[in-house]
Amino acid sequence: MARDLNERDHQILVKLVPEMEVLLKKGIEIEYMNILPPVANHHSRSVQEFEQRLKNLSVEDIRYLADLVLDGTENTGCLRPEFAEAFFVFAGKRLGESVADQLREAYESGGECSG
Repeated sequence: MARDLNERDHQILVKLVPEMEVLLKKGIEIEYMNILPPVANHHSRSVQEFEQRLKNLSVEDIRYLADLVLDGTENTGCLRPEFAEAFFVFAGKRLGESVADQLREAYESGGECSG
């Protein structure tokens, strides 16, 4: 699902990709329609780096992202399976295994990749 990122989304994106703040200060904006796919696919060179980036998020940020995934607002369909699983495991550790299971179900039944 294509969407415009709101202020909270942008704050989370900068936590995940701190180097974006430098670009923003230079007036360079990159428009993303989701948070997790660009972090995994464009800004992380490995699953381990993606996991390190996730550690910058608070429990509230993880809850917010999980809720977006579960309501279909945040598209995880573009995530390669190993990156998706890294997010599910991380969310499970912070929010509980039942949330991780719900996220996996949403991913497996999810839609097409839309950025």
